[in-house]
Amino acid sequence: MKIAGSHTLHAPRGDVWSLILEPEALKVLIPGCQHLEQTSPDEFRGRIQIQMASVGGTYDTFVKIVERHPPRHCRFEGEVHGPTGIVQGQASFSLQEMSQNTLISYEAEALVTGALSKLSARFIEGVAETLIKQGLSRLDQRLQPDWPVGASSTEPSD
Repeated sequence: MKIAGSHTLHAPRGDVWSLILEPEALKVLIPGCQHLEQTSPDEFRGRIQIQMASVGGTYDTFVKIVERHPPRHCRFEGEVHGPTGIVQGQASFSLQEMSQNTLISYEAEALVTGALSKLSARFIEGVAETLIKQGLSRLDQRLQPDWPVGASSTEPSD
Protein backbone atom coordinates (compact mmCIF):
# COMPACT_ATOMS: atom_id res chain seq x y z
CA MET A 1 0.00 0.00 0.00
CA LYS A 2 1.30 3.45 -0.95
CA ILE A 3 -0.16 6.80 0.01
CA ALA A 4 0.97 10.32 -0.82
CA GLY A 5 -0.55 13.75 -0.55
CA SER A 6 -0.22 17.28 0.73
CA HIS A 7 -2.09 19.73 2.91
CA THR A 8 -1.75 23.45 3.65
CA LEU A 9 -1.33 24.34 7.30
CA HIS A 10 -2.10 27.91 8.29
CA ALA A 11 1.03 28.60 10.34
CA PRO A 12 4.72 29.27 9.67
CA ARG A 13 6.98 26.24 9.13
CA GLY A 14 8.89 26.77 12.40
CA ASP A 15 5.64 26.64 14.40
CA VAL A 16 4.57 23.46 12.62
CA TRP A 17 7.91 21.73 13.19
CA SER A 18 8.08 22.62 16.88
CA LEU A 19 4.62 21.15 17.46
CA ILE A 20 4.44 18.17 15.12
CA LEU A 21 6.59 15.75 17.14
CA GLU A 22 5.40 16.84 20.59
CA PRO A 23 3.48 13.99 22.33
CA GLU A 24 0.62 16.20 23.56
CA ALA A 25 0.16 17.65 20.08
CA LEU A 26 0.32 14.19 18.49
CA LYS A 27 -2.57 13.09 20.72
CA VAL A 28 -4.64 15.73 18.94
CA LEU A 29 -3.19 14.93 15.53
CA ILE A 30 -3.87 11.18 15.65
CA PRO A 31 -7.60 10.44 15.38
CA GLY A 32 -8.74 8.14 18.17
CA CYS A 33 -5.48 8.40 20.11
CA GLN A 34 -6.07 7.09 23.63
CA HIS A 35 -2.50 7.05 24.88
CA LEU A 36 0.85 8.27 23.63
CA GLU A 37 4.24 8.41 25.28
CA GLN A 38 7.68 9.32 24.09
CA THR A 39 9.92 6.42 25.18
CA SER A 40 13.17 7.94 23.89
CA PRO A 41 14.09 11.06 21.88
CA ASP A 42 13.20 9.24 18.66
CA GLU A 43 10.58 6.66 19.72
CA PHE A 44 6.88 6.83 20.54
CA ARG A 45 4.42 4.16 21.74
CA GLY A 46 0.69 4.54 21.89
CA ARG A 47 -2.79 3.17 21.54
CA ILE A 48 -5.50 4.30 19.12
CA GLN A 49 -9.17 3.41 18.80
CA ILE A 50 -10.47 3.26 15.23
CA GLN A 51 -14.21 3.27 14.73
CA MET A 52 -14.66 2.41 11.07
CA ALA A 53 -16.37 -0.60 9.58
CA SER A 54 -14.15 -3.65 9.03
CA VAL A 55 -11.10 -2.04 10.63
CA GLY A 56 -12.55 -0.97 13.96
CA GLY A 57 -10.76 -1.81 17.17
CA THR A 58 -7.95 -0.82 19.48
CA TYR A 59 -4.47 -0.79 17.97
CA ASP A 60 -1.09 -0.52 19.67
CA THR A 61 1.47 1.59 17.84
CA PHE A 62 5.22 1.99 17.75
CA VAL A 63 6.99 4.71 15.75
CA LYS A 64 10.71 5.40 15.45
CA ILE A 65 12.14 8.51 13.80
CA VAL A 66 14.98 7.36 11.54
CA GLU A 67 15.86 10.66 9.88
CA ARG A 68 15.15 14.29 10.66
CA HIS A 69 16.26 17.56 9.12
CA PRO A 70 14.59 20.35 11.12
CA PRO A 71 12.50 22.22 10.14
CA ARG A 72 11.91 20.69 6.73
CA HIS A 73 11.91 16.87 6.64
CA CYS A 74 11.32 13.79 8.81
CA ARG A 75 11.24 10.07 8.01
CA PHE A 76 10.01 7.39 10.36
CA GLU A 77 9.08 3.74 10.47
CA GLY A 78 6.69 1.88 12.66
CA GLU A 79 4.04 -0.70 13.28
CA VAL A 80 0.37 -0.72 14.18
CA HIS A 81 -1.13 -3.96 15.42
CA GLY A 82 -4.57 -4.90 16.63
CA PRO A 83 -7.43 -7.35 16.37
CA THR A 84 -7.71 -7.22 12.59
CA GLY A 85 -4.07 -7.30 11.60
CA ILE A 86 -0.72 -5.59 11.48
CA VAL A 87 0.48 -2.66 9.41
CA GLN A 88 4.26 -2.19 9.13
CA GLY A 89 5.81 0.57 7.13
CA GLN A 90 7.64 3.80 6.74
CA ALA A 91 6.55 7.33 6.06
CA SER A 92 8.02 10.75 5.58
CA PHE A 93 6.87 14.32 5.49
CA SER A 94 8.37 17.55 4.21
CA LEU A 95 7.47 21.08 5.25
CA GLN A 96 7.70 23.88 2.70
CA GLU A 97 7.22 27.55 3.61
CA MET A 98 4.54 29.37 1.66
CA SER A 99 4.35 32.97 2.92
CA GLN A 100 2.80 32.62 6.42
CA ASN A 101 1.57 29.07 5.66
CA THR A 102 3.26 25.69 5.41
CA LEU A 103 2.71 23.00 2.80
CA ILE A 104 3.13 19.56 4.34
CA SER A 105 3.77 16.83 1.77
CA TYR A 106 3.71 13.22 2.90
CA GLU A 107 4.23 9.76 1.53
CA ALA A 108 3.99 6.35 3.11
CA GLU A 109 4.46 2.75 2.15
CA ALA A 110 3.11 -0.10 4.26
CA LEU A 111 2.71 -3.85 4.33
CA VAL A 112 -0.68 -5.00 5.65
CA THR A 113 -1.11 -8.51 7.10
CA GLY A 114 -3.81 -10.45 8.91
CA ALA A 115 -7.52 -9.97 8.29
CA LEU A 116 -6.83 -6.40 7.12
CA SER A 117 -4.92 -7.76 4.13
CA LYS A 118 -8.07 -9.50 2.88
CA LEU A 119 -9.87 -6.17 2.47
CA SER A 120 -9.73 -4.20 -0.76
CA ALA A 121 -6.50 -2.22 -1.10
CA ARG A 122 -8.55 0.79 -2.20
CA PHE A 123 -10.66 0.53 0.95
CA ILE A 124 -7.59 0.37 3.22
CA GLU A 125 -5.97 3.29 1.36
CA GLY A 126 -9.23 5.25 1.68
CA VAL A 127 -9.34 4.65 5.44
CA ALA A 128 -5.69 5.70 5.80
CA GLU A 129 -6.25 8.84 3.72
CA THR A 130 -9.32 9.74 5.78
CA LEU A 131 -7.38 9.36 9.04
CA ILE A 132 -4.48 11.43 7.66
CA LYS A 133 -6.81 14.23 6.50
CA GLN A 134 -8.58 14.25 9.89
CA GLY A 135 -5.23 14.42 11.65
CA LEU A 136 -3.90 17.25 9.49
CA SER A 137 -7.11 19.23 9.96
CA ARG A 138 -6.76 18.80 13.71
CA LEU A 139 -3.11 19.85 13.55
CA ASP A 140 -4.12 22.96 11.62
CA GLN A 141 -6.70 23.80 14.30
CA ARG A 142 -4.12 23.19 17.03
CA LEU A 143 -1.75 25.65 15.36
CA GLN A 144 -4.26 28.49 15.44
CA PRO A 145 -3.95 31.30 18.02
CA ASP A 146 -7.49 30.70 19.30
CA TRP A 147 -6.72 27.10 20.36
CA PRO A 148 -7.65 26.89 24.07
CA VAL A 149 -4.59 27.15 26.32
CA GLY A 150 -3.86 23.79 27.95
CA ALA A 151 -6.23 21.91 25.64
CA SER A 152 -4.93 18.41 24.93
CA SER A 153 -8.16 16.65 24.10
CA THR A 154 -8.29 14.09 21.31
CA GLU A 155 -11.15 16.14 19.89
CA PRO A 156 -10.48 19.39 18.08
CA SER A 157 -11.75 22.67 19.41
CA ASP A 158 -14.93 24.01 17.75
